[in-house]
Amino acid sequence: MHAELLSQRVVEIIESAALPHLDAGALVAALAVVLAGAGLVIVRDYALGGGDSLPLLVAEPFPRVEASLGVVPTLSGVDDAFATRLLHYAQHPAVDGLVVVNALPDPVPRPRSIAGVPLHAAVVGARASSSASECTS
Repeated sequence: MHAELLSQRVVEIIESAALPHLDAGALVAALAVVLAGAGLVIVRDYALGGGDSLPLLVAEPFPRVEASLGVVPTLSGVDDAFATRLLHYAQHPAVDGLVVVNALPDPVPRPRSIAGVPLHAAVVGARASSSASECTS
């Protein structure tokens, strides 16, 4: 699965997950469980070298591994420090795409790519809450 297709799948899974509002660490743990439950391979705290790590690295299981994504939560939006971290993640050879995850109902503003790596955004539970409201209407 190429990075774009994998990104779309990961965004759909995240946005379909009904998770409570969590801190960043708990959000990473919950996302790891949800994505692993969907059959994806998850590596938490993937070492990038220099003491830095990517919160989640996600890929299709072997032998279908064609791309891997960094999944990065942000609870406070995108500031200069967060953008610098995204750039650092995007430059690692194991990262074919990035998904920035927000647990708040507001989407994360972002460019379409960073350092040539596709960048997608997901809001936890966005599809779950919209389907729940459709069911009650």
